[in-house]
Amino acid sequence: MYSSKILKSFLMAFFLVLTVYKIYPNVYYGDNELIKYNQDKLGTEDYLINNPGCYIPNYEKTMKFKEANVMNKTCGVRAVFIKKVFDSEILFIIDKNKIKYYTKKKYSCCYQFVSPSIILGKKDYTSLRYSKCEDFKNGTKAELKEEIITVTCTAAKSSVIYKDAYAILKKIKRNDVKKNEKSWNVIILGMDTMSRARAYNSIPKTTDYMLKHDWLDYRGYQKVGYNTFPNVMSLLTGKHVSKVYKACVPTMDSCNHMIIWSDFKKAGYVTATGEDYLSLPDTFGKLGYKSSPTDHYLRQLFLTGENSHGNLVCTKKMPSTNHILDYATSFAESYKDDKFFGMFWFNSYTHNLINVPQLIDHDIVKFYSNLHDSGIMNKTFIFFLSDHGLRYGDSRKLFESYYEERLPMLFLWVPYDFRKIYENEYKNLIVNQNRLLTPYDLHATFWDIILKSKILVNKTNLDDCPYCESIFKEINTHRTCTGANVDEKWCTCHEMTSIDQKHVDANGTIELVVKYLQDKMRNIKTIPCMKCIVLNLKKVLRIHTYHDETFNSTYYVLAIVMSPADVAYEATIVKRNGKFDIINPTYTISPYNVRGSCVIEPNHRSYCVCTKIAKCKIKH
Repeated sequence: MYSSKILKSFLMAFFLVLTVYKIYPNVYYGDNELIKYNQDKLGTEDYLINNPGCYIPNYEKTMKFKEANVMNKTCGVRAVFIKKVFDSEILFIIDKNKIKYYTKKKYSCCYQFVSPSIILGKKDYTSLRYSKCEDFKNGTKAELKEEIITVTCTAAKSSVIYKDAYAILKKIKRNDVKKNEKSWNVIILGMDTMSRARAYNSIPKTTDYMLKHDWLDYRGYQKVGYNTFPNVMSLLTGKHVSKVYKACVPTMDSCNHMIIWSDFKKAGYVTATGEDYLSLPDTFGKLGYKSSPTDHYLRQLFLTGENSHGNLVCTKKMPSTNHILDYATSFAESYKDDKFFGMFWFNSYTHNLINVPQLIDHDIVKFYSNLHDSGIMNKTFIFFLSDHGLRYGDSRKLFESYYEERLPMLFLWVPYDFRKIYENEYKNLIVNQNRLLTPYDLHATFWDIILKSKILVNKTNLDDCPYCESIFKEINTHRTCTGANVDEKWCTCHEMTSIDQKHVDANGTIELVVKYLQDKMRNIKTIPCMKCIVLNLKKVLRIHTYHDETFNSTYYVLAIVMSPADVAYEATIVKRNGKFDIINPTYTISPYNVRGSCVIEPNHRSYCVCTKIAKCKIKH
């Protein structure tokens, strides 16, 4: 009798352990740890994370997203294909059926290699030069001289019927590769303006794929700056944007040594980077490099010409982002027996309100599936992340958008081999899904990956965030925004409550913000015979408050609309010792203001609605 009970208990315990191991492979948890993991993974009904130092309300329950309508436009039909036969040889293929889409007459095609311009004897990657256009036919083979190639086809009377551009990775020959060396590769795939909530709403195939394949999902990843540049540069340099701006003037070349891909390169990694939609005003790649920052640099492809077609941004016959995904796949496959670091950033499906993330959803899944099937993910970390959420548009009128804008997505693929070798680090990665994290922590993690690849390098100090550390270590539950180097302007570690506009403090903050904006509008420098209209308050969209016991301060977050141009702004005001102060920046949450084109300083555009000065004449 007793033996059967013991046997029954043993079998129940055995199957419980087996079940736990199946759900959480490569990591064993005791009962308390497993309960703790479930709490960390799932959070609670009311909070994204709920720790002593930081609790973030689960705004995702009520946040509504409405993406743009699909316009059913394409970049065209690709009729000419270039296949890499060997590392240094390519094959041209003309699809005879598809070329008929452009002409049914006799035609001829030629190709050109695209390379950086030569200025004062040096390569300049901010402009292009083209080789002589060489004729080719279906089946023609050629030497791969440069990675970027353009194709032009003409018909009768030399009229151009077809133009296309291609990025074909040209592998660097290396003689120092140790194939048995245990190193960890890194791919950063960045998607602009994509919060965690928007990711689940707008690229559901991708999020479903990641959850089904044991990716990690970080619920408290917090931005540290206003737009793309400060958030991406804190990720790549571990430094505050004020230091980065000083170092990166006048060109990005002057600060390339600070960027983590330079450290990976010193550690023997092959490096690559690329970013699309180069015309955007606040992207990481806007300034550009005169010299190639990495071993492979994709900028030249997009300099051949990007154009908008409906929801899409196209580089010739393909959407710009699809070019990046294809190139990133080729990069990883080409160096899978080596060690590599690649950062690929795309803007064109998410940055502007007319873009539609769902249109790239299937292709991201395909990208991950290809890497998985090729075995590359066995020793490759993939950081799928963003810089911030939606910063402007109708959704910003909503209370929830305060959190949406400040909490970008962060999903992480951890290599299978790493999970087995570093069980404790993998356990910490799991637990940290329910911690407050910043780009500074990820920068420290990149260094940890280099060190765990048994490579001796001089690690830089995180002077701008002394308490930030690799997420391979468990982040303290008592961590606050101050400890994570997050300015109060961006901190989401609080729950806000609505306040009546007639409340004496609410009324005072509204008047303070209106006066601040009007003073700013009066003092903006403009081109001759133009000035900025001084706008007036039209309505208050929302006003909320929260209290910080540590600093005995009360904060007010309000969104208002100013007329006559209906420009909306969001501001944060702190009340401390009875005194009200605006926490900068106070910025527009309306779509990009095209009516502010008369300003001298581009950053003033969102505060200005231009008007002509009566009877003013420009003196020549």
